[in-house]
Amino acid sequence: MTNNEHKLEDLFSDAGPFNESDVVKAIKPFVFIQKDANDVYFQESKLTVDERILVYGLTKKLLKYKGRIESEVITAIEVQKKTGIKKGSIDPMFKKLKDEGFLVGKIGYEIPMLKVSEIIKIINKKA
Repeated sequence: MTNNEHKLEDLFSDAGPFNESDVVKAIKPFVFIQKDANDVYFQESKLTVDERILVYGLTKKLLKYKGRIESEVITAIEVQKKTGIKKGSIDPMFKKLKDEGFLVGKIGYEIPMLKVSEIIKIINKKA
């Protein structure tokens, strides 16, 4: 019998960072970013509530990846202010997206790297 010792390192992935070009191409029809402040603004679009949250989260992930902001974490209050989504729609949608694995966290949420490609596919269907 072999002794297979399991360690924390076994859980980490060697997958590289997401493809910046694919992310930019996916979110470009829906948002623009103010250069100096890195504020995210939505353009008119027919995104659903969950898609708006995913686009916003993906935009923050990109900004964090590029070193433009310190944290990619999104909160319900922030999402309400930045996306225009009604307050009563955000918490249930966060729960749905968390249950589906698109968001991780408890109070602040972020998009896990493993879901970025899937989110890009969802967003590209709207462009």
